[in-house]
Amino acid sequence: MKSLKNFFREKWLEIAITALILQLLTSALSISLGNKPWIIVLIAIGLILIIITIMVASELISKRREIPIYEDPSFLKFKRKGIIFTIGLKSHDPGSTVMKAIIKLKPEFYGFLGTELTHQNKIVDSIIRNSELDPNKCREKIVAPTNIKEIREDTEHLIDWMLKEGLLPDDIVVDLTGGTAVMSVAAYMAAYGKGIPSQYIYSEYKDNKPIEGTQRALIIG
Repeated sequence: MKSLKNFFREKWLEIAITALILQLLTSALSISLGNKPWIIVLIAIGLILIIITIMVASELISKRREIPIYEDPSFLKFKRKGIIFTIGLKSHDPGSTVMKAIIKLKPEFYGFLGTELTHQNKIVDSIIRNSELDPNKCREKIVAPTNIKEIREDTEHLIDWMLKEGLLPDDIVVDLTGGTAVMSVAAYMAAYGKGIPSQYIYSEYKDNKPIEGTQRALIIG
């Protein structure tokens, strides 16, 4: 009974609109066909079946579009061949989530989404040098931190580059941990549009520093 009440509470508008449309269609068709009772009943049954079919199909489609979100408690056990990071001014620090992800995942290709400020401070250069990465397999995009369109397009360019290098969508992940909130949102939009999974790494903190061993990855998509 409780689930039925919840259904009507959530779907009351759709039910009301459906009932109104059903009444109008039934009245119009019955008038055009002579107002015979048996015709009206058949028309109503037919319309109800059509509407139920449409609603069921719509529900199935919406369920298929649900985004899977799950936790990786072992911290990045899913190896990737390519990873795209949103980065900030602390991303080159040895204890940063970016550096931990590089050590843990050991991908072949790297994309970095930074700002003019991170570029001036040579954050990507420090990451490449400290992690001993191949510069030929790294690309940096400099974006305005609040320009969603630019960030999304540059994320798509990095994804396309990795795909052209022979990687499959499941070989790539977009890391949303670093950078600004706007950068993370725009990067996720690009990843979702391309069918690429995203991840967010979170930690427990003490004295504004992540506690070693508490990192967990939230995988989206």
